[in-house]
Amino acid sequence: MFSITRSNNIIFSSESPTGGEPESTQGGASAQDSGAPGEGKPETERAETSDSAAKLQEQLSEITAKYAETNDRMYRIAAEFENSRKRWEKEKGDLKTYCISEFARDLLPVIDSFDKAMTAIEQLTLNVDTEEGKQVASIVEGVQLVSKVLADTLKKHGVEKLPGKGEAFNPNFHNAIAKTLDATLQQEMVVDEFVSGYRIGERILRTAMVRVASPD
Repeated sequence: MFSITRSNNIIFSSESPTGGEPESTQGGASAQDSGAPGEGKPETERAETSDSAAKLQEQLSEITAKYAETNDRMYRIAAEFENSRKRWEKEKGDLKTYCISEFARDLLPVIDSFDKAMTAIEQLTLNVDTEEGKQVASIVEGVQLVSKVLADTLKKHGVEKLPGKGEAFNPNFHNAIAKTLDATLQQEMVVDEFVSGYRIGERILRTAMVRVASPD
């Protein structure tokens, strides 16, 4: 037979099932299960994890700010470089235009001479059946060829003739040295061109000397 006495949740047995020493077991929840010894440890770990996350977030914010600052600085440097390059290209182009314009301005009297020669040629009546007529025609052809080559060369370097006879009067292009009245016109028009005007790019080499017809 067994005799069992329960005291303070400890069970005493007078005899084990095998006849050995009495067995003792703890009843209910153990001290470890109650959580008393390690009760504060999870809170500490959560606090440390929270601090680590806050530090990482702070470091991420600093890195993001530095990246944004560096990126902005790089864009500014690139923009300044591009502006400097464009300014240098413009200055180089202006210098080239200035050098050519001085040379072209010196050529204007030569161009005027060819223009006069071409005007005289257009008024010629040649008889190519005669030996003399053939010689004159050969000279005329040579003058026309040289005039065309000169005009093409000037145009290649940006030298162009300003609008002249038959165009609306423009004080930026034309120097009116004579004036007539024409009531049929709606605006001032260039009716005669005594000396042609030229420009290179946007720079005026010489204004044209013209006669202007005005409606009043």
